[in-house]
Amino acid sequence: MMYNCKIIDIDEEEVTLKIEDIYITGFANCGVKKEIGEETIVDISLYDDLEITQCGENKFGIERKDKTYKYSLFGTLDIANAVLKSAIDVEMDKEELFDYGYLDGLQVKIDVLRIDFDFKQY
Repeated sequence: MMYNCKIIDIDEEEVTLKIEDIYITGFANCGVKKEIGEETIVDISLYDDLEITQCGENKFGIERKDKTYKYSLFGTLDIANAVLKSAIDVEMDKEELFDYGYLDGLQVKIDVLRIDFDFKQY
């Protein structure tokens, strides 16, 4: 999914972005040809095996686990559209959701190893 963002920090492949009021630190595997402070468009993907569990509380947001690259994402799972509806909606790979049909429309927590960024070049 594409998002308007502001680049807050760049340290080689590690990038911190601000999307709306949310700060996310992740990886830009293809490098970054943008400058700190620049506003741009980014595509976000969730890296590696996802752990999806039902969440007992009505929570929407993205939380970093300490100073690691791991994140927990909270929101409502929309299987048909392959989207986690959260503070910012996050598009997911339909194949990753194959075993989670029973969680459709429910509040979930998704744990990821990291978030990857792909900056669109214009």
